[in-house]
Amino acid sequence: MKGIGVDLVDLNRLDLENETFIKHVLSEKEYACFSKMNDLRKREYLGGRFAAKEAYLKANGLGLGGMRFNEIEVLNSESGAPYLNDPKAKISISHEKDYVIAFVVIE
Repeated sequence: MKGIGVDLVDLNRLDLENETFIKHVLSEKEYACFSKMNDLRKREYLGGRFAAKEAYLKANGLGLGGMRFNEIEVLNSESGAPYLNDPKAKISISHEKDYVIAFVVIE
């Protein structure tokens, strides 16, 4: 195993009006999914992607400047399970009320 990473996000801290921040976090494919959601789901989705990308950077031993967030992509399989655009990475994302947590393992 190369590394593990975890991150927790308070969904109330996310600004859904800040388009610059949203486009900094989301890839083009993620943004296309995000655009079709209602505000509650947008907040959960953005928070989940942010937590996932932070966890991924930690698992890789990179700091926040190690990669651009929108270069890391988290999509969903047909079953709804999230996956990263890195075949060596496994991810789990969980939401509970105002919080989201993401856990990444890199093999």
